[in-house]
Amino acid sequence: MAGHRRPEEANATMTRVPGAQESGFGRESPVTFASSRQPGPSGQHEWGEGLGLPRLPEPFHRVYSPPEAPRADTRRPRRTGVLVAAFVAVAVGLAAAAVFAFGRWGARPGASPSRPRPAPTGSRAADAPPTAARPPVFASLPQACVILPAETVRRLVPTTTPKIDKMGAETAGVCKYSVTEGNRFRAVQVDARAFLPKYMHDQATGMTIWSFEAQWRQAEKDLTADTGALRRVGGLGDAAFERYWIDRDVRVAVGEATVRYRNVVLRVQYTEEQPADRDRTASEQRCLANAIAAARAGLTALR
Repeated sequence: MAGHRRPEEANATMTRVPGAQESGFGRESPVTFASSRQPGPSGQHEWGEGLGLPRLPEPFHRVYSPPEAPRADTRRPRRTGVLVAAFVAVAVGLAAAAVFAFGRWGARPGASPSRPRPAPTGSRAADAPPTAARPPVFASLPQACVILPAETVRRLVPTTTPKIDKMGAETAGVCKYSVTEGNRFRAVQVDARAFLPKYMHDQATGMTIWSFEAQWRQAEKDLTADTGALRRVGGLGDAAFERYWIDRDVRVAVGEATVRYRNVVLRVQYTEEQPADRDRTASEQRCLANAIAAARAGLTALR
């Protein structure tokens, strides 16, 4: 009825929150009820009608929520538990064995020492071939003028004041003693060359062999009609060869001995005036003998 007020409405005292002009907000605030009872569906107003709330559309459709999927079983399979238990048991057994062994060995430190383990079959130490012993070498080279003994020089160059020509360095040296009396000429020359390990390292001996063989090949190329002999000699150093030739330009005969000993190549030349043709054989024998004797005496200084 228009003029009839329901009891619920009489008991409800409506209060209005100050409007936009009073509060400063842009729109009115919704109506609130002082009583705990609010109009329901049996009254003239539906839920929310006249309260500043929008009316729900009709017909009203309930929001459908699908059923939740059943939760997966988070319990571990029994097999996993059995394996974990077995692993723990094995670990405990190994730990107990280690403690027992350590206690047994550590109780008596003075007991017999443990034997060293042999090297594994596949290790480098076991498979590496034994290192060959390196041949002995000279760490330095003496000066060329001290290689020949003084008595050897006096015998080959018969004078107390020979002319001495020398030159040299750390790895090579040359020393020549000579005398000239009229048509008579005598000379002995020492040429020493060393391949020192501080420069050649492991190649010292190999380089010495290479140098000696290179001199032998060069001597073979230099063969002429004036070369009387070129042959290898045994029993002198590690290797040796001798040769004899006549130098017609300066009219001398030369006997030469080249010796390889460890990491040193020693070459000794004995020189005298050129012989007559009838005396060539005697000159060859004499020059080669003096050169070999001087080289043998020079090896003593190297040793």
